[in-house]
Amino acid sequence: MVVDKGYEKSAHLYDIFDNKDNITFFLKYGEEAETILDIGAGTGRIAIPLAERGVKIVCIEPSPSMRKEFLKKLQNRPELEDRITLVAGDVQTFRLAEIFSVVFLSGSFDHIPNRDRIISFQNINRHLKPNGKLIFDIHIGNMKDSPLLLVDTVKRKNYEYKRFIGTKILPDNMIDVLLVFETYKQGKLIEKIEQRSSAFTTTQTKVHQLLEETNFIIQKEYSDYHYSPFYKGDSLLIIEAIKN
Repeated sequence: MVVDKGYEKSAHLYDIFDNKDNITFFLKYGEEAETILDIGAGTGRIAIPLAERGVKIVCIEPSPSMRKEFLKKLQNRPELEDRITLVAGDVQTFRLAEIFSVVFLSGSFDHIPNRDRIISFQNINRHLKPNGKLIFDIHIGNMKDSPLLLVDTVKRKNYEYKRFIGTKILPDNMIDVLLVFETYKQGKLIEKIEQRSSAFTTTQTKVHQLLEETNFIIQKEYSDYHYSPFYKGDSLLIIEAIKN
């Protein structure tokens, strides 16, 4: 078993289990933008469809393995070379000379430690044009301890992929997440990866306070990627905010 902190051993499996229906949602904002910054771009699942539509996008991704998977997708796509710029960095410390009309932060907020959220959003604000938009999603809700459980099974040709997730609640709103990935070929286990990562819970009220402290104004709030209004008790919060 390989122990993996982050995605360094499991990045090649990321897209297999990523079933979020958010690409069309982000494309709508992207197609209306002059310049786009995608923070935590991962394997390029949002950035590449945008580039295919002629949009230029700068991508920030801290994980070397995720960047490797992203670049694999671009190997035979020379028409996208002048539309995508991939930069190593994280939301707290990246520095670019350019400012943008839209910033995406998809699937990343929950992994920013509470102590780093103000500095992260101040950094995002610095990279936005006046009245530029920030679009990001957050998981809201009461997390609890959970044993390791099978949550996904995906079959592709002769391969079967399984993902197990377990959680443990720690002090200071921190969640220890254990993921185990198993890959089978014709019924035989050929790879097993154990990965631990951290997530940090929050509330809608705390998110509002964070945005106010870092000079953002909330424009819209949704509970899904189909623009349904957010109501107290919903587990997903999607925010459109502008630079104040």
